[in-house]
Amino acid sequence: MQLEPKQGQPKALYGLGLTFTFERFAYYGGKPILVLFLAYAVAKGGLGISKSEATVIAANLGAFTYLAPIFGGIIADKWLGPRYCIMIGTVLMAAGWSLGYFATSAAWINALIIVVSIGTGFFKGNLNALVGELYEKEDQRKDMGYSIIYSFVNGGAFVGSLALGGMYITHGFRICYLLAAIFALMSGIVFLFTCKHLGDLGKRPNKYSVASSKADVKVDVNRPLTKREKNQVLVIFILALFSVFFWLFYNQSEASLLLYVDSYTKFNIGNFKVPATWTTTSFNGLLCVVLSPIMATIWFKLSKTRKNGDLTMTQKIALAYIFLGIGFLVMVGAEFVRGGVTTASLSMLWILMFTLFQTIGEMCFSPLGNSVVSKTAPPKYLALLMGVWSFATFLAQKGSGYIEGIIGQLGLMQVFIAIPSILFVGSLILFACNKKITELTE
Repeated sequence: MQLEPKQGQPKALYGLGLTFTFERFAYYGGKPILVLFLAYAVAKGGLGISKSEATVIAANLGAFTYLAPIFGGIIADKWLGPRYCIMIGTVLMAAGWSLGYFATSAAWINALIIVVSIGTGFFKGNLNALVGELYEKEDQRKDMGYSIIYSFVNGGAFVGSLALGGMYITHGFRICYLLAAIFALMSGIVFLFTCKHLGDLGKRPNKYSVASSKADVKVDVNRPLTKREKNQVLVIFILALFSVFFWLFYNQSEASLLLYVDSYTKFNIGNFKVPATWTTTSFNGLLCVVLSPIMATIWFKLSKTRKNGDLTMTQKIALAYIFLGIGFLVMVGAEFVRGGVTTASLSMLWILMFTLFQTIGEMCFSPLGNSVVSKTAPPKYLALLMGVWSFATFLAQKGSGYIEGIIGQLGLMQVFIAIPSILFVGSLILFACNKKITELTE
């Protein structure tokens, strides 16, 4: 069914983007302060749990919200369809965040993590899949559409982390989690209003495909995959593997690099000391909002003016590797300038430069990963393979914590040199394999 003229983006795209904005406000508002809520003394409004236990518990939220979409994808593919899964997800996430308001022990927080993760599993991959369903398979607007969605996502992340990252100081943690629950519920309300622009998209499981404006065509779920479809699945797994390495190093901005920033840099505006969480989630989110339309325009113009059309996904991932590698080269320079001084004397400009290159790399990669899955995946496995893409990020989230241990053994400078070296080698491999990977999908 053709929902919109091809000259502009579908109206439903902006409703889906706003749905993501409210949900990301809740997620990135509640996630960064969770470890503080757990570790702060009861007298300060926290739960008084040891720091080591608090970091383990809090890390589970980030990891399992990337794992759960695999199961949400299976449910959407076989039984409910994306639309109903998204509705269920927003309700579950609202219920999960509200548990933070009542929390009196770690058991409450574990329950919060379980419910929010399950809700995210129903919500995230299926909403991304639904965005892809707004376009026909080879529609050139799709990459730009996903970049626009990414702008909405990071707008919510920026405002949520900024607002709740400061609110817990004046109003306490519990009010922050109640507010996160309200915004998750508002996400569901926005989605309900968006449904009128979706037509029949997302109502039925993904084993059915809307092939034309006249009829629904049933996909034979028992038919084995063709050679071309198997190649398409293989390409998704190859690119997902490279995704693991990208996010493994990218996530250091909230792990070893965050510790580095807290120990060795000055982040003062007048007499105000900027919270450490603002220098990661908030600033990165702001840059993503600014850069998303710029990057979307670049991809669109390349598709119109370049002889071979837009860059392939493989080439874009290679560029992401290069930009993230440059960011870590900036950190090599910062560590050289610091010269082993243990006081907080390093200029924040070094970190801002790192974050700039890190974010450009992210913009080459992250919003377009969902696009390539939606273009490449066999229809009956669409949401499941969206979940596989999320699983790659889950592996990176779980693995990123080990980098700090490697730094303890080898030293900061050695690790800061090793990471860009790995990234640059990875980019060369991707460029070299670009033609073969492209052929597998044709």
